Order: sequence, then C-alpha cells, then structure tokens
Amino acid sequence: MLKKIIVFAFFIANGLYLNAQSLQINNVNVIPIEGGGIVLKNQTVIISDGKIADIIPFKQEQTNDKTALDGTGKYLIPGLADMHVHFPDPKEMSLNEFFKLNLAAGVTTLRSMRGESRHLAIRDSIKKNLLLAPDLYISASLPSDSTVTAKQLKTFVVLCKADGWDFVKYLSGLSPALFDSATLYCKQSNIKLAGHVYGQDIQTALKINQASVEHYQTLLKQYRKDSLHFGYFMNQLKEKNIFVCPTLSFYYIWGFQYTADQLKERNGMKQISAELTNTWLNGYNKFLKDIETQNKSADLKKSSAKTKKNLEDFNRVLKLLARYNVMLLLSPDESSFNVPGFAMEEEMKLYSKAGVSNYDI
Repeated sequence: MLKKIIVFAFFIANGLYLNAQSLQINNVNVIPIEGGGIVLKNQTVIISDGKIADIIPFKQEQTNDKTALDGTGKYLIPGLADMHVHFPDPKEMSLNEFFKLNLAAGVTTLRSMRGESRHLAIRDSIKKNLLLAPDLYISASLPSDSTVTAKQLKTFVVLCKADGWDFVKYLSGLSPALFDSATLYCKQSNIKLAGHVYGQDIQTALKINQASVEHYQTLLKQYRKDSLHFGYFMNQLKEKNIFVCPTLSFYYIWGFQYTADQLKERNGMKQISAELTNTWLNGYNKFLKDIETQNKSADLKKSSAKTKKNLEDFNRVLKLLARYNVMLLLSPDESSFNVPGFAMEEEMKLYSKAGVSNYDI
C-alpha cells in the first residue's frame, strides 16, 4: 500500500505556504531520488529562497518554530511529474483549476501531449514565476490528414523548432514514406519526436530513437510475439534512452475493469465539483446504456474480458521493464474519473499491482 506523503512544492494544503521562500519541515521521512531504496528517517528539511538548504536529523527543540510544518509519520518526496497530459475541455474545467488540482496532489511537472500555440506563453510565464502552476513541457502534434505533403511536414517541424515547442508528437495517419520524412526533419531540426509508435512496431521506435513510447499496447504486442527474446528489446530501449509511458489507468476505466461505484470513489473525486462528477457519471452510464440498447451487452463483456487479459499480461511486461531499468514514466492519461493530479496515485497503485516496488514507483 502506498504511504501518505507530503510533496515539496511551492504550496502546502490551504495555501498557507503558497509561494513560500523559507520553510522548515520537521521530523519527516525523506525519500531521495537516488539511494537504492534508502529512506532518511526523522529529518528536518530547511528550505531557503525556494531551495533545499539542508537536511539534518530532527531534534525535539526544533518544534519551537511555529511556522514549521510537522512531518511526523509522513514522507517527503520530489514533486511528481505527469508525463502524458491533455488539457481539459474548458466546458468541464478551467486551465487554472486544472493546474491547482495538480499542485494540490503534489504534481509539479506536466508534459502536454497535444498543445496549442497559446500554451507556449503560459509555459513561459510559469518559468518566470508569473503564474502558479506546474512546470510545462508542450508538444505540437504532427499533421495527420491525408492531404499533407512532405514539404508541409518540413515547414511544420522547422517552425516548431523556431517557435520553441519542447517536442513533436506523432499521433497517427501518415504513410510510411511521410512518417520517415517527418522523423528525418525532426532529426535535422534537433527536436525530439515522441508519441504513438508507428504501426505499433517497437523496432520502428528503436530505429528512429523515438523519445518516448506512449501507451502499453506496443510492448505487449512485442512480448506476445517473442517473449523469449524480449530482453533484447528492453536492453535496446535502455541503451537508446527511450522512455515508456503505459498510461494504464485510462484503459482500466474504459476497459470496464471498475464498477460505477468504484469510479466514484477514486482518489480526488471529492476534490471536484458535484456537477463535474455527474457529467462524468452520466456520460459513462449513457455509453453503457447505448450498448445495451443496441443489444451488444455480450460484445461489451467480451471486450472487458479481453482488456482484463491484456492488462494482466502487461503486468508481467511492466515488472520486467522495471527490473531491466527501462525508463518508465507515470501518467493516468486524461479521462473521466482521472482527477488531474490525484489520479497519479491510481496509476501508482497499478504499477504496484504489477509488482513494481514502491521505491521504484
């Protein structure tokens, strides 16, 4: 079971320490980024000018400082990073609320997988401390309609680099020749290409040194194709510094692995409005009712069983990836019942279910 944590960010609950430049956290258990599983127990963490100035053993007399936080029984970790974000529909949630929810859950970095030009200015304002929000990394999605040409792709990639996008995302739709052209232009422009794997062929991602592989299906496909030699592909992912972001929570939700009551109890659901909760529930129930009306309940059960088998099989793959020290990324993906920031814990639970250690998570 994942233990309760405090996350070092620029806020603590109730906004008491919002933008605090000096802060002391007493008697907290510190989990370092590196340390082979070591937990530094009962420490005092001193923050000065927005940076950690010292970590020292806790002494009882340090509790006299009334401005300090009591970390007794809690764990201090670096800020979390949600690495596969889609910004919300403004009709459901404002961007400001989205940012606040992430911060409240301890998420201090977001990687947007389908950005808009206006998001670049928001990213830059955050860097300048003009806006309280997690640090942003923004992608531009490659054009994928059937009329796009190689020349247009080149112009698109060159402009992405010039305009300061952090990376380019491949979604779908390009012919093999156009995809090859796009990867060449990204390499020439020195801008990373991440996203979906072309044709769900992991060898393609390895060939082009794709920055990250999104979603779990590609690796599960390769594992089922040749589990005996799967270690070779894991070593290649590691050697080429290719990250893997399975986004499991999304598939558990829309693979119907939870009941509606379980969805209502997910982490963070109490942090959102009753109106948004009802919108999500109504949409979910309508989807189920439409399937039932079309007399396709049997198809739904079959699909749910297939997803369950896929996810159970991928648990073995995920445990192997962790064992081989392949660089794994955390994200629940955008979805109803994935509350921004808070759903990171749901994704962590799924990693734990697969047998990944809490420390590695």
